Amino acid sequence: MITINKKLFRYFDLNIFISMIIICFLGISTIFFANNALETGNYRNTVAQIIILIVSLIVFCFVILIDYTTIGSYYKFIYVATNLLIVAVLLFGKEVNGAKAWLGVGPFGIQPSEFAKLSIIIGLAKILEEVDEVNKFDVLKRIFIYVIIPMALIQLQPDLGTNMIIAVIVLGILFVAGLDLKFIYIPASIMAVFIPIAWKLDLIAKHQKHRILVFLNPELDKLGIGYNAAMAKLAIASGKFFPKNSLADIFRSNTELSSGKFIPEAHTDFIFAVFAENWGFLGSIILLLLYFNILYRAIKISKVAKDKFGQYLVVGIVTMIGFQVFQNIGMDIGLMPITGIPLPFMSYGGTSLLTNVIAIGLIINVSMRRKKINF
Repeated sequence: MITINKKLFRYFDLNIFISMIIICFLGISTIFFANNALETGNYRNTVAQIIILIVSLIVFCFVILIDYTTIGSYYKFIYVATNLLIVAVLLFGKEVNGAKAWLGVGPFGIQPSEFAKLSIIIGLAKILEEVDEVNKFDVLKRIFIYVIIPMALIQLQPDLGTNMIIAVIVLGILFVAGLDLKFIYIPASIMAVFIPIAWKLDLIAKHQKHRILVFLNPELDKLGIGYNAAMAKLAIASGKFFPKNSLADIFRSNTELSSGKFIPEAHTDFIFAVFAENWGFLGSIILLLLYFNILYRAIKISKVAKDKFGQYLVVGIVTMIGFQVFQNIGMDIGLMPITGIPLPFMSYGGTSLLTNVIAIGLIINVSMRRKKINF
């Protein structure tokens, strides 16, 4: 039975929580518009997102009530369970958009690779708490083995976007833990030499080459691979400085580029384009400020965490959310290649929303327990 200590809520970061809730509701309203709900009567995605938000908030309550150090003590179990789920996906999962990443029955499904991000954050934070020096060979070997197994399983789906996030998470946590930069420079130098050779020897798949070339030169294939990115940029550019005159204009208009007629996956990968076209430059700035507020306050929480595990845990989550925001918005405006990485709390997707809400719960959990409670 969980005992609730009211003293813990003295350090409950309401600022982060409210920012998250606002972004979630902005996401639901944007999904509603992207699906032309009033015109088509298709409320399925909107209702599903509302239901999963309610479920996520219930899970959030449990997460903040259980001491994060207790959660960390089960990191091995969480790690094994997550990997088994990914294996189950490879054996029994359903394929969506060329990737076998979903496990479920009928319309209900989960994407275990989303949970893998949190699993690796929790486990890596726990491993680093237990060691004195991160730059020792045995420590780095242990971390490498711990991380490479789920990444290899995820790549079999294949899901390069999630592995990109995991790689950035690992680098972020290790950097804060004091990793010698030579361990970053050396692999980076090897990759810089290997990539041109792999390109020349056709070790990189043709469709991957084409995506890279289109990213570098968007005019190369505007009606093919580059179509989504071109339409997303056009939709964002068509947004004015101020939002539309009223909510009715936003929800009832069906002529916009981002309404789902012109941009595929408008409610998932390119949801920022939908939001920016309808809420304008001012609305986009407000959205970015909400994300900045979450990340800034989370960084402050990491600095006052009572132990290294809490510090590394929060740093990992900040890296995860920050990179996803940067990558998703970056690909919408043409600064980053298209990878299918969702926009946290905004994009349609139950597992993604649940994972990010749990992540915020862990941040607030660390904040609530920054000091020992005296009874």
